[in-house]
Amino acid sequence: MSFFRDPKRLIATLIAGVAGLLVLIDFAAPIAPVDVLARTIVEWAALLAALALLVGLLSVAGGHVVRVARRRPDWGYSLLLLAAMLLVIVSGTIIGPTPTDDGVGFVLFPASLVERPVRLLFEVLYQPLAASFLALLTFFSLSAALRAVRRRTAEALVIVIVAALVLVSAALPPAISVPVLADGVRWATDYVALAGARGLLIGAALGAVIAGVRVLLGFDQPYLDR
Repeated sequence: MSFFRDPKRLIATLIAGVAGLLVLIDFAAPIAPVDVLARTIVEWAALLAALALLVGLLSVAGGHVVRVARRRPDWGYSLLLLAAMLLVIVSGTIIGPTPTDDGVGFVLFPASLVERPVRLLFEVLYQPLAASFLALLTFFSLSAALRAVRRRTAEALVIVIVAALVLVSAALPPAISVPVLADGVRWATDYVALAGARGLLIGAALGAVIAGVRVLLGFDQPYLDR
């Protein structure tokens, strides 16, 4: 009964439930009136998400500006973060001045984030950094394999052996690869690993469905911090 005695909680739950049901109905069976309402709700959600991102961006930038202004420890990292943030924002929102036929320049906004200069910034900075971080995972994987071998359990040995076979098969050039080894690794990748990945995806999908149903029914209320 406490649920009905709290008008704010009741109204918020009704709004969230009705909005979610409208979007689900539009996704399952598009109907003209429902489609208009669902599109409006999605647009509002996108606008609110953009505003929330802007607030978070200003909060992060304000904190680092204060750290740089007061010369707190490691303020150089804050300065680097602010410079990178400004560079990405400018390159992601403005392509640059483009002269027109009459010689007057104007500013073009990119249609998507795959246009230059954002794409160039991504290729020059982000991709090498991502590759470096992925390369570091090799040492962590080796350390985990050594710890697994030290335990001397059957499960750990199977994982280490399969991982070693996959690595050897991937590292060997096609000219000197062993057919039996390549076929075994391909079978393990196509059937065993893919079955496990599908199981994980199905479990994650079921968890997302259950979480969504709980939100729609009002059992979970993340919009009220409950």
